[in-house]
Amino acid sequence: MDAKLAETLLDMATGQGGDGDGDDPEQQQEEELDEEQTIVEEYKLWRKNCKYMYSFVSETALTWPSLSVQFFKGNTFINKTKDDKYSVARNLLLTTHSSGEDEDFIKIASMQLPRSIIDSKIKLTSNELETVNSRLKISKKIKQNIEVNKIRINPIDNRKFASINANGEVYVYETDEKMNILKEHSLKHHSENGFGLSWDPNNEYSLITGSEDKSIAIWDYSKQSTPIRVYGDEHSNYVNDVRFSYLKKGIFGSVGEDSQFILGDNDKIHMKVNMNKVMNSLTFSPFSENLIMFGSEDSNNYIYDLRKMDEQLHVLVGHNDSITNVEWDPFHENIVASSSMDRRVVLWDLNKIGEEQSQEESEDGVPELLMMHGGHTGGVNDFAFNPETPWLLASCSDDNIVHVWAAKEDVVQPKPIDLPIGVL
Repeated sequence: MDAKLAETLLDMATGQGGDGDGDDPEQQQEEELDEEQTIVEEYKLWRKNCKYMYSFVSETALTWPSLSVQFFKGNTFINKTKDDKYSVARNLLLTTHSSGEDEDFIKIASMQLPRSIIDSKIKLTSNELETVNSRLKISKKIKQNIEVNKIRINPIDNRKFASINANGEVYVYETDEKMNILKEHSLKHHSENGFGLSWDPNNEYSLITGSEDKSIAIWDYSKQSTPIRVYGDEHSNYVNDVRFSYLKKGIFGSVGEDSQFILGDNDKIHMKVNMNKVMNSLTFSPFSENLIMFGSEDSNNYIYDLRKMDEQLHVLVGHNDSITNVEWDPFHENIVASSSMDRRVVLWDLNKIGEEQSQEESEDGVPELLMMHGGHTGGVNDFAFNPETPWLLASCSDDNIVHVWAAKEDVVQPKPIDLPIGVL
C-alpha cells in the first residue's frame, strides 16, 4: 500500500467525533478519542504485520462507502486494463452509500492481480510485484435513485447481477462483454428497506429477497416482474437475510429481527424455528446439505445441523460486535468466514474445533480462529470469497475502504513440522 493511502486512513481514523448527548460531554469526548487512538494503533500494527500474514493486499479509498462487494469471474468483461507478463485483470461489483448527499451508483471496478495469486506455481520478485497496479479503477457506473444495500452476481451467468435498495426495489441487470446494460428488469413487490438478496445457484433466473416489510419474495424474472411466491406472515419483524441452499434445489432459509429461522421452498414452509436471538445473516454449506451457519447480533456465529435444530453444533466466538455477513468457503468444506461491525473479517477452521492449546495460544483466541483480517478502520459491511482463486477475498467497510486480500498459505494451511525421530 502507498504512503498517501496510509496517511488518508490514519487521518480518517483520527477524525473528530460528534458532540453526543451524554451527561458528561468531556468524558464522552475523552472516550471517543481513546477509541480513535486504539483504532489508529491497531491499524498501524496491522500494516506492520501484513508481510507475515498476506501474500497480497490491496487497499482502495472510495468517495463513499460500499455496502456490498462481489467478485466477477475472470474474462467476464473486456477490460481496458489488459493482462500482462506479471498480472491479470479482474473485476469487482460495488455500491455507493452517500446518505442522500450525492448521487448513488452501482459500480463495476477493475484491478490487476499478481499472476502469483492466480497460480501458486508462479513466483514473482518484489520488483516484479511493484509493476502490478492493484488499485481499483471504476470502469462502469450505473445510476441509482437511492442507495443500494446489497448486490449479488448470478453464479451461473456472471454478466447478470441483482440489487435491492433502501426502498425495497429489486433490479436485475443483464450486461454484455463491454459492460453495457442490455436489459434492466424492475421487480415489484417490497415496500420498505431491503437487505435480503440471493440467487438460486441451481436456477439462472430464480432469486429470493427479504425486506423490512417483513415479507419474503421468490422471483423468476424471466417470466414476470412480480414474485412467483410471497411469504408475508412468517416473520413478524424485519427480514435480515435470505439464502438459497446450494445442494437442496429450491430450498431457502431466512432470518429476521423476530429471532425466527424459516426454511421453505416455492411450495411451502418446511420449518420455523425460534433461535432465541436475532440472526443477521445465514449461509448453507456447499459441501453438506444439512450444515448451516448463522451470524448473530450478539457477535457470535452458530453452526447447526438442519436435522436437529433444537441444539447448536458449535458457537464460533471471536468477534466483539454484531455480525454483518457469513459465507462458506467455496473451496474448503471446513472453512467459513464472518464479518462484523468490530472492523474484522475472521476465517474459521471447523476442523480445529476442540484442539488443545497452550496458554499462550489461547490468548490469541479459540483454536478454530484461523485468521483475523484487521485492516479496516470502520465496521465491515460485506465481504466475498473469490469464486476461482482459493484464499482470495474482498471486503468493504464504513471507512470508505475496499480491501482485496489473499492470506499466505503457510498461515491458513501450515505445514507439519518434521521432527527428528529421536524427539518422537
